[in-house]
Amino acid sequence: MARPDRIPKVKKTKDPNAPKRPLSAYLLWLNENRARLSKPGMPASEVAKLGGAEWRLLEDKSKWQNLAVELKAKYEKDIQTYKETKTE
Repeated sequence: MARPDRIPKVKKTKDPNAPKRPLSAYLLWLNENRARLSKPGMPASEVAKLGGAEWRLLEDKSKWQNLAVELKAKYEKDIQTYKETKTE
C-alpha cells in the first residue's frame, strides 16, 4: 500500500540524440565471448553469471580495458561536442 506522505520521483527523460555511453571492459569481453558461453535455451542471466565468473578469473584483461578507455575518451569528446551544439 502506498504511503500518502511520499512524493513519487520524477524520472529524468534522456535525450534520444545524445551519444550513447561506452561499454565497460567486462561488457566488451562478454559481447565477444557470449556465443561460446551460451547454450540454446539458456537464460541471459545464467550467461551473465558464467561470464562474470570467467571474467574474474581472467588474468589478462588489458585488451578490453584499453579498448574501454579509448571508447570512454571518445564518448567524453562526443558528449562535450553534443553539449556545445545543444546550447546553440
